[in-house]
Amino acid sequence: MPLFSAKIEYALRGILYLAQQPVGLPVQSHEIAAAEHIPGPYLDQILAVLKREGVVRSLRGVGGGYELAKPPSQITVGDIVRAFSGNRTFEPSEALVRDSISTTTIQCIRNFQRRTAEAIWRLLDSTTIQNLLEQKQLLDQAQSIAPYL
Repeated sequence: MPLFSAKIEYALRGILYLAQQPVGLPVQSHEIAAAEHIPGPYLDQILAVLKREGVVRSLRGVGGGYELAKPPSQITVGDIVRAFSGNRTFEPSEALVRDSISTTTIQCIRNFQRRTAEAIWRLLDSTTIQNLLEQKQLLDQAQSIAPYL
């Protein structure tokens, strides 16, 4: 089971693409879609959610498009995950929630799930788009050097 849905992964890819662009130069959605291999109509839905959540803004008219609404250092991965799934992403399984029997086994599992979810949210909320962008840049550098080694 993947940790992120396709929608969240596409959102992160789109955000990282926007984060690499010069400030003040909006990018049209079809350019992001082509560069990141995201289906255009799907990306438009994603960008609409991110706009509603205040992560991106859109500019109309000639030269319009999308840009980040805040610096990449002020947008966390947690912001993106919450935009699409709220805080429900790492909740206990339906079977445990429905089970009205409170055994120590079930309590143990629920406590572990809660601690796991809290740890994941701490990581998501402490990882900024700037952090991911810096990691991407290091990987890009390493790949550009690799053919010469």
